[in-house]
Amino acid sequence: MRILFTACPMFGHVNPVLPLVLAARAAGHDVVVATGPDMAARLTVPTWAVGPSHHEAGGGPGTDWLAYFASTARARAADLIPRALDWKPDLVISEDTELSGPVAAAATGARHVVHGIGIMPPIRLWAAFGPVLDGLFDQFGVPGTSAGHRAATYLELCPPSLRPADPAAERIWPTTLPLRPVAGTPSGSEQLPASLDSLPYEQTVHLTLGTVFHANRNVLHTAIAALSALPVNVVATVGPDVDPAGFGRQPAHVVLAPYLPHTLLLPRCTAVVSQAGAGIMLGSLAHGLPHLALPQGGDQFTNAEAIELSGTGLALHPAEVTGAAITDRLTELLTNPTFTAAAAAARTDLTTMPDAPTVLTTLTTSPHD
Repeated sequence: MRILFTACPMFGHVNPVLPLVLAARAAGHDVVVATGPDMAARLTVPTWAVGPSHHEAGGGPGTDWLAYFASTARARAADLIPRALDWKPDLVISEDTELSGPVAAAATGARHVVHGIGIMPPIRLWAAFGPVLDGLFDQFGVPGTSAGHRAATYLELCPPSLRPADPAAERIWPTTLPLRPVAGTPSGSEQLPASLDSLPYEQTVHLTLGTVFHANRNVLHTAIAALSALPVNVVATVGPDVDPAGFGRQPAHVVLAPYLPHTLLLPRCTAVVSQAGAGIMLGSLAHGLPHLALPQGGDQFTNAEAIELSGTGLALHPAEVTGAAITDRLTELLTNPTFTAAAAAARTDLTTMPDAPTVLTTLTTSPHD
């Protein structure tokens, strides 16, 4: 079977689909991942570089994300549809913010599946996303509608314990299939720095603002300074292509790096301090780690609320972020066992979800939607 995966060119949008990509390749399927040229260059699987890079599209703090997803989808679709028509995929799997995938699926007659990247977006966002998708179908002369898109199967990474509490609330994609999230998929060349082996303290905290909001340097500086004053090891990632030397000399128990694979790092950690992006939220829970959320934008405020409501962590919103507040909240996380217990329960919740090979078998053997 030919399976086309599509994703916006950001780590937090590409990484969640990679376990299913790798499962498909291992099962002998013909696989291509279509994304921006910056992310395509980082992958070790067959790729198509389509549309602009994240940098070219102007993504970052302060971005109007609806406008970003709409404009980049149009550019990707212009590149993607001709290649898809020539390649003739049997199945198209697109992450939930990537709107050129459903258009390519409709153009080729392929079955379409939506891959979640975190908590399913709330239904209120569909009032904005639906017309954008309908406009894409019209622009490229493809028979399809946003209503039809909502009938696709949605691969849900979020465990029940983190989903919105109202079971009667309308969902964008009513038909769902659970899929266990994986905390990153490192390439064969990725490894942790040797300095982690000589860190002095028993507990290790990972600090990150992700790969989009790491440009909020004041927050990173504040958090690094606050955490370095505590008797814990601190491993902070400051953003891809960012020189850690710009943060100054650090004590021996603090390690800074541009980017580290969570699959390798999180098993060494006791807690996580992050922007509450979906990837790091689910990755930390997959390892039973309590979380201090410092949401910066996008869906991170929803994720931070879910972290607090589930009892798996605490949150500080932008106006609340000070060094003292970070120190106090992290100390509470590390000393109050209820947070670790809730995170452990969420980890158990995640382990009951089917893994990528199991879900792939369901997708490739079940009747079409």
